[in-house]
Amino acid sequence: MSEADAATVVTEMARRFQSGDVQGASALMYPEIRVQQPESLPHGGWHEGSAGMAAMNAEASRHWDRAIVNPMVFGDATRAVQLTTQTWTAKATGRSATVDVVEIFTVVGGTIREIRVFQQDTHLLLSLLAEDQAQ
Repeated sequence: MSEADAATVVTEMARRFQSGDVQGASALMYPEIRVQQPESLPHGGWHEGSAGMAAMNAEASRHWDRAIVNPMVFGDATRAVQLTTQTWTAKATGRSATVDVVEIFTVVGGTIREIRVFQQDTHLLLSLLAEDQAQ
């Protein structure tokens, strides 16, 4: 494996997701992938396998729409870090906020084995959901 392998796989996964090729992006993920989101979010915790990812995404999608821009990926043979700017819009209130999101990927044998996600300000994202919060 070359030093660029992890970054290449993550960059390709992001490209496929951005183009709407969800099946192609999923093909780059290990069948027993593990994804960790901050516990404070409704979709937080560890999620395993494609079923776990689907449940995580369904729960997040119940609360927010997201727009993701400016992906930057750095990595070596088995680890990559992706930094994106994401605008999260709460479905219940219509309020939105833009935060940076850092994701740490572990890649083995050309497949993504683990993703750990770190949103810049989960308190801000959660505040978007509250109906009684003033903008």
